[in-house]
Order: sequence, then structure tokens, then C-alpha cells
Amino acid sequence: MRETISYPVPVVGAFLVALVTLGAAPAAAAANEWLAVCSKCISPTIFSKSGIGTAQAVAEARITRAEVEAWCANWQPGDRSCVKQQLAAEDLNKVYRATADCPAGRIMPIDGRSYSFAGVWDQSDIGGGRSRWRDASGKIVGRDNASGGLAISQQWEVLCPASARGAPASPAPVTTAGAAANASQSSSKSEFAVGQVVLARYGSDWVRARVNRVQHSNGPGGPRFDYDVSLENGKRGVVPARMLRTP
Repeated sequence: MRETISYPVPVVGAFLVALVTLGAAPAAAAANEWLAVCSKCISPTIFSKSGIGTAQAVAEARITRAEVEAWCANWQPGDRSCVKQQLAAEDLNKVYRATADCPAGRIMPIDGRSYSFAGVWDQSDIGGGRSRWRDASGKIVGRDNASGGLAISQQWEVLCPASARGAPASPAPVTTAGAAANASQSSSKSEFAVGQVVLARYGSDWVRARVNRVQHSNGPGGPRFDYDVSLENGKRGVVPARMLRTP
């Protein structure tokens, strides 16, 4: 089941050696983190973070020329007037701010409203396994593009990466049976989150990259996750978890 991303791209291949340039962001911006606005919106790049994973997590972002150029390359390739038009339409001085109380499962994304954690989405549609949110009136925010529920999920994943797939809970004592159960469930949990900065295997080197999308699939050995990543060298593609590691 696929999940939504800010910049949709086709699957390039299983290994980084098969990566090709597909309107990827400039190398200098490829590994930056961002805050999702909508599926077809220019996403502002984060320039400040504090308290990540705590009760006072904060991330601030702005749209820069690099994001505008990447958006035009992806959505309007070959349109020479796109960058100029989008720069005129966007306020490059605007600060997009998202905050969260990670232990309590509460978030105030860039829309300025408050939401509370409401479990995770099932696997029947886009965003399966990602965090689900309830607004101040008690209504579940849909995961469709118009509702923007998955944009909230992405911002939660940035602010509270340790609990990207749900609200954190107090750790319980691990018994032998519990350890076995955890081991059996490990294949159903993503090792990396959308927006996370990682190192990706490229030939014989490890190149700094950013996770754009997490894909859940059934491989020969059972359920697995593949990751759509953008590399600092301008390449982009889909790779298995074994081709990634944390910096």
C-alpha cells in the first residue's frame, strides 16, 4: 500500500545503482527536512528545530527558491516561466511553524489548529499505518488530499520521530514472551520515517539523503518496507531498508 508524498515520483528500481535524475531537488537541498502542506503544494524547508521528541517540540520552515525550482521541475517540467510565477505567488518570508507535545499525543501543525492522536490508519487505503488525528470538535481528519490528515502525520513524524507511527506510551517490562512477540512484529514496522535524513548506499559510498515516501509491500520473505529517497547528489529512487542507515 502506498502512502502520499509531497512530490510524487515513479518507482525507479530496487537498487541505488539504477537511480536516474527525475526532476530532483538541487543537491544542496536534497537532504533537508520539510513540513508538508498538501500533496501538490510547495513544501517549506525546515530551518529551525528544538525539543524534538519532547513535550515542547517545535519546527519552523520557509519556502526558498530551491523548493520552487524542485516543484517546477516535477510538476511543470519545461515551463520556463514556472519559477518566476511561483516565486511571485509565494511569500518567501513567511514562517511555517508546527509544534507538538509528543508524550501527550497532541500537535499544532502549520494550520494553527490543535489535534489529538487518534490511533493509526488501516492498510485499506493511502497512509496505512500512519498516525490518525482528531480535531478540536472530535472529528477524525480524513487522509484524502482535501482534508490534509496525512500532512499532519508528516509533521508529527518530523516533530516526534520516535513515535512517528503513533503516540508514545510508557514502556512496559519486557518478558520473554513479549520479546518474542516484538521480534515477530518487527517486519511490520518501518525502520525509517518520511522526512528523516539518512545515509543511502550509492555504489561503494554512503550518500546523505532524505526519505520522501515509505512503501509497504510483500516480498519473497514476507512483508517489507521500501523507501523513496532523494540524495544530495541529485539522484532519486526506491531502495530497501538494507540500503539505508542513520547518519
